Amino acid sequence: MNARGGPAGRSVGGAVGGAVGRSVQEQAALRLAAGRARAGDLMPYLGDALYAVKAVATTAIPTVGIDTRWRMHYNPEFILTLDVPEVVGVWLHEVGHPLRGHHERFDALAEPAERHPLFNQAGDCTINEDLRAAGVRLPAVKAWYAERVPGADAGMTAEQIYRLLVAGPAGQRLAAASPALLLLPAALRHDHGVPVRVVAHARDAFLTGPAEVVVSGPGGGVRTGPVAVHDQRTATFEVLERLPAGEHAVDLTCAGGTASATLTVTAPTIALRPDHLPRRRGAREKVVVAGRGTRFIGASVVELLDADGTVLDAVSDVVHVGATHLTFTAGPVPDGAHVVRVSTGEEVVRAVLPVGLPHLDLSPARLPSGHAAPTPLAGVGDDVSFDAASTAQVLDAAAGLAPVAGATGPLTVPGPGVVNLELTRTLADGQYLMVVSTAGERAAAVLTVGGARPVPAAPRPVPAGYDDCGSGAGGPHRPWEGDPGGRDADGEDDGSVDAGRAELIRQQTARNVLEHARSRGPVPAGWQRWADRTLAPVVDWRRELLSVTRRVSAHVAGMRDYSYARPSRRSSATPGVVLPAMRQPRPPRAAEVVDTSASVTEDMLGRVHAETEAIVRRCRGAGVQVIACDAAAGRARLVRRVQDVPLVGGGGTDMRVGIAAAAALRPKVDLVITATDGDTPWPAEPPRENPDATYVVLLLDGDREGVPGWMRKIVVERDRTGGR
Repeated sequence: MNARGGPAGRSVGGAVGGAVGRSVQEQAALRLAAGRARAGDLMPYLGDALYAVKAVATTAIPTVGIDTRWRMHYNPEFILTLDVPEVVGVWLHEVGHPLRGHHERFDALAEPAERHPLFNQAGDCTINEDLRAAGVRLPAVKAWYAERVPGADAGMTAEQIYRLLVAGPAGQRLAAASPALLLLPAALRHDHGVPVRVVAHARDAFLTGPAEVVVSGPGGGVRTGPVAVHDQRTATFEVLERLPAGEHAVDLTCAGGTASATLTVTAPTIALRPDHLPRRRGAREKVVVAGRGTRFIGASVVELLDADGTVLDAVSDVVHVGATHLTFTAGPVPDGAHVVRVSTGEEVVRAVLPVGLPHLDLSPARLPSGHAAPTPLAGVGDDVSFDAASTAQVLDAAAGLAPVAGATGPLTVPGPGVVNLELTRTLADGQYLMVVSTAGERAAAVLTVGGARPVPAAPRPVPAGYDDCGSGAGGPHRPWEGDPGGRDADGEDDGSVDAGRAELIRQQTARNVLEHARSRGPVPAGWQRWADRTLAPVVDWRRELLSVTRRVSAHVAGMRDYSYARPSRRSSATPGVVLPAMRQPRPPRAAEVVDTSASVTEDMLGRVHAETEAIVRRCRGAGVQVIACDAAAGRARLVRRVQDVPLVGGGGTDMRVGIAAAAALRPKVDLVITATDGDTPWPAEPPRENPDATYVVLLLDGDREGVPGWMRKIVVERDRTGGR
């Protein structure tokens, strides 16, 4: 039952969803069961995978994540903020990660472990694209789609989208140097007590004598106690007064050396799902309130205020899900900027709720200090359509929203609700308003650059549950995931899925997908492609390459023709008439474009040597012209020994320039082989300079989508010894 307050607001009832006497975990388990059953009805071909997942309740994460053992960890309070159709979306999204092998695929990239959140986002894009095509409703969170990644297109692989994210601001932040000083704790609650003892660990051994510490932040200097030096890298000190919310710079000095770090004090906040209500909304919309740094109680009051601060009588059905989640229903309200206010008895927290206003979801919404220029951005509009006449402006909040001259270049519109643009200059630290104007409307988003102080920051782990679907989506084992070997507290098998069973589930699910597509109806294109690749027979790539080179050699050998360069010996029988002689076949001419970008590992480049050796043998001494290519093509080098192959590069990836360089070689080559990991844009059609050559792609890191049909694709599969 819900206890309602007066017209000033609505207070929270004590029961969750009206189920008196039933625990939060029991109710969440029932809702999960209903969602799994409906998910199996909606996509029956995924049934084997869905029912192989083991659901595990936990409060260690705020939402949901899945691990490599197919255990889906869920926060019961979060599940109870969703209706059953949204729970269906949770199931289908999470099971998509282990089915598509995202953990194994991230490991195969041999990328730094701290980049796993970017691969998680890339995998989310590919999964959510298929769910959207199938009409599946996801929870009202900022779900990742390809249009949210600058430069990404629908149909790209997770690896291709990942490369775009790595090259963007998020990748730059993760690649930043570790801080010179680590603090424990590195963050405090706004209501922390005093004194607070802080441990400082320096990267360099410079603490050789007495040391001093200075803490400064939004409110100025902060009183601290004396510094105790324990060894050359470790010291402790005490903060003697309560710190205001914000970021505080900590400088530790000893014998002229200084190391710096940031101490963060969190303020109580709330986040709304959804964070805006569009014009095309229903008469009643459910809104979820998630608390961060605050705790809700049964007597909490939820209010909806207009821009003038007037409390609207538009809040009903308030449900106290738990200490960190509330839900309420927003009734009819006029368009404009509104505020949701929650009073917990001890504190009052607020969040802005735009209603019926053009909304721009900007990615990335935060850039590091001194960001590169140009910097690509992507915007997704709600209640607004973009076109070629749309324009973008950057407004400086610190200068009274004055336009920043020359901050943006021309924008492109991949779709009616999507806009891609570039920041053409580096912005100073601060907050800006990115405004895209179209057809008399202005969609806006906040763009934040830098922080309170440009102190180098270590790659922070993404908060569990936010853009973190667990190790099943890539990356290391998470602390909240339980035993990685699948054992329970008593050391017994917990019934989760090991690697062997996972592969059997993938094979069976792929068969189910293809059978469903043949006999029962269409399936999303991404799942169709996945099933085809999963069940495709593995052909020895070496034999396939040898077959192609043999065919090219036979074709060139059959291109014998008559030539007047050397007269025929039979000319003596026809005085006054010069007869041509038959020209003998020549060896085939071949060129190889080798991907030497940063995404290609030493192991892959080693395989290029072996593959080139086979090509050189087929050319019978004529040699092979090798072009090293990353984002630019190097000079072609004629090699007659595999040891002569030049492999230099290490930048971005664009095989189009390498293929164009091979096509422009003179004399024309008969065979162009591109050896790459496949995370590259491709030319749409054969190069005009040499359209008759045979073009082959060697994919060194598994199959990739997007290779054009006019190129022969050969996938270099892993050997049983572990190579590929």
